[in-house]
Amino acid sequence: MIKLKIIILLLIFGIYSCGQTTHPTNRTAVELNDKIIPLVNYLSNSDSCIKALTFLDSATIIDSNCFLCYYNKLMFLKSLKQYDKAISTVNRLLRLKPFANDLYLSGGVYYMKIGDTASAKVYFQKSLDICNGVLDTISVENRNYVSLTINKALDIILLGDQRKGNEILKDLRNKQTDSTYSDYISSFMNKSSDELLEFSEGKYGR
Repeated sequence: MIKLKIIILLLIFGIYSCGQTTHPTNRTAVELNDKIIPLVNYLSNSDSCIKALTFLDSATIIDSNCFLCYYNKLMFLKSLKQYDKAISTVNRLLRLKPFANDLYLSGGVYYMKIGDTASAKVYFQKSLDICNGVLDTISVENRNYVSLTINKALDIILLGDQRKGNEILKDLRNKQTDSTYSDYISSFMNKSSDELLEFSEGKYGR
């Protein structure tokens, strides 16, 4: 059975959940989650998004610990611009994975979308603290190093220090030997916090 885990990070800016384990998932909940797979191609259609959320809401009623089900809700809520509900969903996910820096980063973006900059800063700072803590314990060869460093840079930019964040991105890009990684990193460079927020809508559309 195919499971869909969409990268949003910002969910949006790339997802990384600190290697935490998830709770076992009910088979029926998984089947309901899988029903959204064909609907992912129609994120710009509000009816498709509402239909997908109906499946996912049913899944989380059956299994309140289905991380994947809650996670997949985010792309449809984002497409519908239902940022309040997206924040509630992020907080539910954080109860399941409390050290997932990407979820705090996503939550901060959603708070920015509703104009709650104070809460957004709290979430960006929490994401940054987690990134720093993990980066202090891993090497550059670790498969999560690039994702963590990108998220660290984005947190710093979204907290208001564009120069420092961009320096981190530039240094990381220059270390890459794979053009796919370097191009991806470059896509975030030289953008202000406002431009990153707009970029997350236009680039990912979910």
